[in-house]
Amino acid sequence: MTAPWLTVIMPVFNGAATLGRTLASLPVDAPGIEILVIDQGSGDASRAIAAAHAEGRNLRIIDAPQNVSWMQNTNLGLREAQSDLVTILHQDDVWLPGRAEALRAQLDRHPEAGCWLHASAYIDPDDRRIGRFAPPFGGKDALIAPERALARLIVQNTVALPSVVFRRDLALRGGGLDETLWYTADWDLWLRLAAAAPMAWSPETRTGFRLHRGSLTVTGSRDLAEFGRQLAIPPARHLDALPAATGRRLRPVIEASNAVNLLLAGRFHGAAGTATAATCAQVMALGPRGIWCLLRDSRIVARVRPRLRLLRGRKTA
Repeated sequence: MTAPWLTVIMPVFNGAATLGRTLASLPVDAPGIEILVIDQGSGDASRAIAAAHAEGRNLRIIDAPQNVSWMQNTNLGLREAQSDLVTILHQDDVWLPGRAEALRAQLDRHPEAGCWLHASAYIDPDDRRIGRFAPPFGGKDALIAPERALARLIVQNTVALPSVVFRRDLALRGGGLDETLWYTADWDLWLRLAAAAPMAWSPETRTGFRLHRGSLTVTGSRDLAEFGRQLAIPPARHLDALPAATGRRLRPVIEASNAVNLLLAGRFHGAAGTATAATCAQVMALGPRGIWCLLRDSRIVARVRPRLRLLRGRKTA
């Protein structure tokens, strides 16, 4: 058999509520696409749903009840993948129509890249589009040099996980996903890949990234101290890969971005003592250029607006 050109790694744990829609979004009879469902001992119908969607697809279920996180499941998928290129699809996200063809065209345009990414739509629990999720790479197809890509992504993770295709060997060379980073493992990987090779960018929206109250962002951010620690680790690891002057300029912007994230998480969860005034002062101390960099590279408005829409919709439902 011809080796697949792309492996879709799907870490799954009790995902029956959305897994059927996720699998249905993948093309049927698409030559060269391998799907690896890594089931972490689900106690619901997830495994049966995956098996029901195997017809017409090169789909393999790997049982991994010993695993305890999506990072472990993904790393297992990286080791098992039969293709040189991989993409990750969580159990609640989706591909949009035409993604496979668009990816092949992007690969042909930029074969020298280490990873290929595009925009993603925020979708609500009912699959309605409520926003757009994209890094600050502009509105045109482009090949982004490592220094520029790293500088733009180190302030905030603005890359939707299902929107990236990357070289398997580059990911494995660095040990795959850091399994201690329950919240920022993907951000850490994107920064590592950005520093290693050019990134191919397309502004087309080709995947859906689901927002809901059971997401890891919502549940994990309740512990603000641990949430802050998770946010701080990836930039600290990769800042030295940038020129020293760039690192000095970006460090306070990164710190302000993380402070804003903590503020928003604290307000969402009703945490006492949320330092609103101190965070505002930290942002204002950046000056006009720093504030512009923060707004551009954190994508704060684009990230918060769909979440507010989701909350308002739930309150009026």
